[in-house]
Amino acid sequence: MALSAGAGRTGRGMAAAAAALLGALASSGCGDEPSAVNGTPAVAQAPASTPSPPATPTPAALVRSVILVSIDTLRADRLEPYGYQRPTSPNLAAMGQRAVVFTRAQAQAPQTAPSHASLFTSAYGETHGLINVHGDASQMRTLPAGLTTLAEVVQRGGIETAAFVSDGNLTRGMGMNRGFGLWDEKNEDVKGRVDALLSWMLAPDRQRFLAVLHTYQVHAPYVPPAEVAQRFIDKGYAGPLLARTQRYWTLPWDQQWAGGVGADYWDGMLEYTPDDVRFLSDLYDGEIAYADDVLRKLFQEVLAGARSKDTAIVVLSDHGEEFRDHGKFQHDQVFQELVHVPLLVSVPAAATRVPWTGEVDVPVELVDVAPTIAELLGVDARAAGWVGRSLVPLLDPLKRSSAGDPERAQFTELTMGTDHGPKVFRTVTWHRWKYIHGEQPELKATWEWLFDLAKDPHEKSDRLSDTGAEAVAMLGELRRRLEAHTQAALDRAATAGSSDSVNVPDELRESLNQMGYTGPGQVEGQRR
Repeated sequence: MALSAGAGRTGRGMAAAAAALLGALASSGCGDEPSAVNGTPAVAQAPASTPSPPATPTPAALVRSVILVSIDTLRADRLEPYGYQRPTSPNLAAMGQRAVVFTRAQAQAPQTAPSHASLFTSAYGETHGLINVHGDASQMRTLPAGLTTLAEVVQRGGIETAAFVSDGNLTRGMGMNRGFGLWDEKNEDVKGRVDALLSWMLAPDRQRFLAVLHTYQVHAPYVPPAEVAQRFIDKGYAGPLLARTQRYWTLPWDQQWAGGVGADYWDGMLEYTPDDVRFLSDLYDGEIAYADDVLRKLFQEVLAGARSKDTAIVVLSDHGEEFRDHGKFQHDQVFQELVHVPLLVSVPAAATRVPWTGEVDVPVELVDVAPTIAELLGVDARAAGWVGRSLVPLLDPLKRSSAGDPERAQFTELTMGTDHGPKVFRTVTWHRWKYIHGEQPELKATWEWLFDLAKDPHEKSDRLSDTGAEAVAMLGELRRRLEAHTQAALDRAATAGSSDSVNVPDELRESLNQMGYTGPGQVEGQRR
């Protein structure tokens, strides 16, 4: 299927898709009253996703500065702190020993632009309206003026803000730079991005700050340095991807991207053997290991330098990656390998009464990161209208047991522009169950899935047709929750203002083409 960002989410397309979803959910047997099944609580009416009520007066700052690291396309289950057995992330594992590791963090979208928009604005996708843009597009959406970004809140609190990002779908053209005093946008190796951040951070006159680092290092094309790749790939592999990778090792970074994410890199993907897929997956592990090693320099500078007692570090990913887990590559679906993301928060011991460490196994979302950072920095975000919740109480082991909300539902949305109008997938996860609803109104097509993640964590057994009492009750409950959430997010969109369309600059279009966001010529399943 040819996909075109030019047919992406317009106000009309959003409204049609949302109306169709709400209508479909309303007619899907949602009128029956739920009942408790196997000890799972039943809720007669799903709670709306509304902003948290104003809290007590803003507390004093816990830290002077925060570094937020976003490693694009990083699966949680490929990291040692999340139980992975290969040595992909010794430095993140070391960080995990002195940090809080959130084991059930969920991204609000499996693509770069909408996920970072939710991260920065603490708003769901139905509210901010951003989707990925591709090189064939003439226009792109911008953040609605009525939404307040984390950087704007921090900047108003008198704290410096800077971002060192990697271009593509994290760009100033979408309004992602709002509130950042410095927005440094360049697609380069993770080492270049870390060096740029350190050069800025270590300036003699640097005061309190929020600094964001974003890297595409583990994103396709998977071309880790050869010496790193050798630690992960099967030495006996002799398939066609080996020669291609050896060729890419001879190219500089920009040429790897220019030639490595389009037809040249993905040619023949539909015929890949299991050994080919494993080879790609091994290279991906190598990219993670390389990024982890480079980030060690940043961590060491903070831990050993003057800021070791006053700077918190937050590490996360905007989404994961698929290696035919559900039939595709990269990230244009909403299964767990794509939406379960790492989230680690390290607060210096000098700032707390007891060390803030350990694992937190309650549902959290990326919309929670902005209010968390605001509270760490002691800036007042009560007027921001954010839907996320500060995770600071969960960071503190003295408060943790009473702070989590095991009843919380988690939500993800993916909107893709196609030649036949918007194609939208939405998910809700509650307790151990996950429901997915897909809709393409122009084709009058709908899809649904239901999974029991406790028994089926890899989502291989669809329970939608299960006539057992528990599955039937949970399907109805999750449909209700998704309908209520979607309506609440759309209501917020009405007050946030429109997501304006602006022309895609020529230089951004060229960058998008080089990064593989090439539009109609792509095979479905390759999109970023």
